[in-house]
Amino acid sequence: MKNNGRHIDAISCGQGGPSLFLIIAAKEYNLFSADVVIVADTGWENDMLRTDGRRSDARTFFEEVTKPLAVEYGLDAYFVRANDGNGKPLPPLQDTQRLVGSRIEVDIPMFGSNGGRLHQSCTSKYKVSAIRQQLRRLGAKTANSYLGITMDEVHRMKESDRKWNPQSYPLVVNGKGVRYYRSTIENDLRKRNIPFLITTECDGCPHKNWARWDRTSPETIQELSEFEASFNGEFFLTNNRIALKDSVDKMRNGQSMTLFDESCDSGYCFL
Repeated sequence: MKNNGRHIDAISCGQGGPSLFLIIAAKEYNLFSADVVIVADTGWENDMLRTDGRRSDARTFFEEVTKPLAVEYGLDAYFVRANDGNGKPLPPLQDTQRLVGSRIEVDIPMFGSNGGRLHQSCTSKYKVSAIRQQLRRLGAKTANSYLGITMDEVHRMKESDRKWNPQSYPLVVNGKGVRYYRSTIENDLRKRNIPFLITTECDGCPHKNWARWDRTSPETIQELSEFEASFNGEFFLTNNRIALKDSVDKMRNGQSMTLFDESCDSGYCFL
């Protein structure tokens, strides 16, 4: 990695098609400059469906696909977990979400039984922070974070909340005037025989729609049902606001829809 200690160009990689394509776009198509690839680990991405039909956790996919692809194109790649105020890695996301008496300790936007919804801080806490902490460890005083937002989802483009670390969207805005759609990108990766993750959200993300819940394994549905039950019927993973298995059955039978809000904090998820 070429780095003068002042600036780093980083691909923020969620390991979906658009994120992996950024590696190719930077080094083969010269669409933008890139030094490193950084994958933020939440610890709750363990049931991810790949285009080659396999299921994988995020770290395994990183070691088998993302890192080798980055190395092939001359980029350093890092798989990192955000640290707490004492410099220790945060626990897996699911292990920190709980109801303690009347006190709520939840970062994910679960749906309340009384009709409300919890504030979302998981993206900033586990993804954005992990990437920025790694950039600082690499010596960055300033850094660009390149995200794989496509023309299909331009509404997710947002300005950074840190002047030293602006966000850029080269698949939408670039010096060559080329615009990319998710389908075009995925076709390109398939022609190259590069697998990518079909779903890149956390296992228990409350933003999942039916297609994403349908791709969730029965084993994970069982684990999430137990997780949801720990909130004593006060909070739920779907906007049906009923037990997860019942909600999934309703979706499967066409009796219900679920909310899918992909505007998720700063656009770092679902990439």
